Amino acid sequence: MNCTLSAGRLPDGLDLVSFFDGLVFFAPVALLVRTTAGVSAGQFFLLQAVISAASLAGELPCGRLTDRIGYRHTIRLCEGCFFLARALLLAAFLTRSLPLFVLEAAVEGLAISLESGTWDAYLYGALPPDRYLPKKARMENWGTAGFLVSTLGYMGLYAAGGLPVLLGATVCASAAAFALSFTLPRETARREREAVRMPGGLSHLLASRQAWLLMGLLAALSVGRLLVNFFYAERLGACGLGELWMTPVILGYSCIQMLAAPILGRVRRQKWAVAGFCAAAGVGMALLGVARQAVPSLALMLVLPLLLAVPGCIVSLWQNALIDRQGQAERRAEALSAFHMASSVFELAFLTGSSAIAALGPAACFGAAGAALACLGAAALCGGPKQ
Repeated sequence: MNCTLSAGRLPDGLDLVSFFDGLVFFAPVALLVRTTAGVSAGQFFLLQAVISAASLAGELPCGRLTDRIGYRHTIRLCEGCFFLARALLLAAFLTRSLPLFVLEAAVEGLAISLESGTWDAYLYGALPPDRYLPKKARMENWGTAGFLVSTLGYMGLYAAGGLPVLLGATVCASAAAFALSFTLPRETARREREAVRMPGGLSHLLASRQAWLLMGLLAALSVGRLLVNFFYAERLGACGLGELWMTPVILGYSCIQMLAAPILGRVRRQKWAVAGFCAAAGVGMALLGVARQAVPSLALMLVLPLLLAVPGCIVSLWQNALIDRQGQAERRAEALSAFHMASSVFELAFLTGSSAIAALGPAACFGAAGAALACLGAAALCGGPKQ
C-alpha cells in the first residue's frame, strides 16, 4: 500500500492523533485532582508506582503482541486504553473511589506499554528513510501544539467549571484521538520483508556495542528531560524569579522546541548532529546549574529542550536501523520495548548517581548530567552507525 502520510503543511491523521493526545487539560493540577477526591499524598505516589509497575511489566508482552497484530492495531488499542483511563479518572474523581483510581493507574500503565516503541516502528515502516526524521519531529510538534492549547485553555475551563470540566474536556479529547486512530493508513512490511533474519535473537542485539551506546544516549537524554521538568522551578528561584515565570517559560520552550522538525529536515550528517547537539545540551545544562543571572538562565531554559529533542529523534532512527542490520525486523516492536527497558536500567544508574551527589546541590546534578550527555555525544561520533 502506498504511504498516505502527509509531507505538506496540512495535518494528516497521525498529526491529529498526536494533537489530541497532547490535550491534557488537567495536567497542571494532576495532584489536586486526586487529593480533592480524598487521595492522600502517600497514596498518590503509590498510584504513580502502579503506573510504572504496570508499564514495565507490560513492555515485552505488548511488544510481542504488536509484532503479531501490527502497529496500526496496537495504536488503536493504545488510544483506546488512554481513553478508558481518562474516563476512569473522571469516574473515580466524581465517586471519590480509590479502587477506581487504582484501576485507572493500571490501565494507563498498560497504555504506556502499548505505546512504547509502537509509534516509532509505525513511522519507520510507513515512510522512506529520508522522511522519517522530519515526520517524527512534526508529529511531536503537533503533540506540543496540543499541550500549548491545553495549557492556555486550562484557566478558562477551570474558571468555567472547575476540575470536572477539565477532566471532561480531556476525556473528549482522548475520545477524538481514539476515533482518529482508525483513519491511519496501513503500515508497509517492506523493510521486514527485505531484512535477513540473523541468529542470536534479541540478546545478541542488545549485547552489541552500538546498542549499549544507544541505550546510554536514550538514558542521558531522558535524565536531561527529567531535570527540565522538575528543576526549572528551582533554577528560577535561584536567579531571583518567582514561580509565576514557570508558565511563560514552559510556553516559550515548547514553541522553540517545534523548530526540531525543520532542523531535522536539513540534517545530512547525523553523527555530527548528535555529537553537536549533545555537546551543546551538556554545556548548557552545566551552565544552567551555576547561573545566577535571570537573562542567561532564561535563555538556557528556553533552548535546552530543543537541544535534547533533535538528538532524541535521530537516536530513535538509529535504533530501528540497528534492528534491521541485526535481522530482527520481524520482532521490531519487541526489540524496541527491550531497548526501552534496558535504557531504563541505565537511567536508574544515572539517577542513583545523581542522588549520591545531590547533597552538593543542583549545580552538581546538572553538571554530572551535562558531562555524561556530552561524553556520550562524542562517543556517538566515533561509534555511531556508518552513513
